[in-house]
Amino acid sequence: MVVLFTVLLRILQEVNFMKRVILAALCAIALTFPSDIAAKAKKVSKAAAKSSFEKINLNEVNEYDLKKIPGISSSKAKALIAYRDEKGKIKSLDDLKEISHETKSGKTSYDFATKKGAWSKSMKLLIEADIFTVSGGVGVVDQNALYKHLFSKPRDINSASVAELSQLPGVSKKNAQLVVDNRPFSSIDGLKDISYETKSGKTSYAFATSKGAWKKNITILIKSERLICAGSKKDSKKSAPAKESKSDDSDDELDESDEPEE
Repeated sequence: MVVLFTVLLRILQEVNFMKRVILAALCAIALTFPSDIAAKAKKVSKAAAKSSFEKINLNEVNEYDLKKIPGISSSKAKALIAYRDEKGKIKSLDDLKEISHETKSGKTSYDFATKKGAWSKSMKLLIEADIFTVSGGVGVVDQNALYKHLFSKPRDINSASVAELSQLPGVSKKNAQLVVDNRPFSSIDGLKDISYETKSGKTSYAFATSKGAWKKNITILIKSERLICAGSKKDSKKSAPAKESKSDDSDDELDESDEPEE
């Protein structure tokens, strides 16, 4: 009888021990599994972010999407489409150097290159960024992905230099200097207050319209988080009203005024 009791007691002890082992194993799984999933998800997220941009197929993209690309104005987009309609498919990027139009004075002006066959200033940046293809790729332009690809580093309006800010489309050196002069900003909306006086005595806003809406390129810069306000503290003073400076310079937005170099 004593022997039987001893055997039963040992069995119960072993069962309790196994329960403790199983419970410990389950706890370990519960603690490590979510972290593994989170780590893997983070890696996948980073990989997806890097591969989100797809090259733009110049044989498939339409005029509307071409105009989304900084450095390509409406007239340049139309010229490219007209060339494609007349000549057929673009065989290589160098074909773009042939696209030209006649000016009012009767001279030939090239849309994407100089007379000597070199890329224009804005086109050179796009070519170096490797955003175009003549086969494969996509025929639509995702502006968010494009801007993140072209301008990998966000510009903080409270710390970026004039040179860094003026690299962005829609931000001239003059306007970049106004940003620096009016720092610090408590929010990105502080840019809407920046203005200057024109020769005619009118007030012109650097980044917004007179009705307070963002200008064309500034909208996408903010949406794609290439232009941010991250350097100000919660208790920092509200950004001061923009200083007005007399200037008759117009906004030299990259997609409108960057003509080929002569």
